[in-house]
Amino acid sequence: TMVFDEFTLECGKTLKQVATRYRTWGTLNASGDNVGVVCHALTGNADVESWWGELLGEGKALDTSKYFIFCANVLGGCYGSTGPTSINPDTGKRYGGDFPAVTIRDMVRLQAKVVKQLGASQVAFVLGGSMGGM
Repeated sequence: TMVFDEFTLECGKTLKQVATRYRTWGTLNASGDNVGVVCHALTGNADVESWWGELLGEGKALDTSKYFIFCANVLGGCYGSTGPTSINPDTGKRYGGDFPAVTIRDMVRLQAKVVKQLGASQVAFVLGGSMGGM
């Protein structure tokens, strides 16, 4: 999990202590340009092994001997990234219905911040199904 102090959404609201839960497979190369980003479906999570396991691993489509595979739980989701069930640092209570509207662009911008913080200089590919394909 990576936490950023603040993250401003497209709607103009700023979230504090924004967590992104993610998983990685493989090794980031020295130039940081072998990153493969896998985006999960609307009801999915960051555990690529559980839903695309047959595609993940050495010599497979998501070749972990060649690529550093990254998958994050989306902002606003329910699998560990900041969302409605998270505690609002301003109130000490769960956001619940007060959680602001989040766009796909917000999700992508936050994932990009995480990938950059991990040392990536460039992303080799991005793929996903359903919402993840957006």
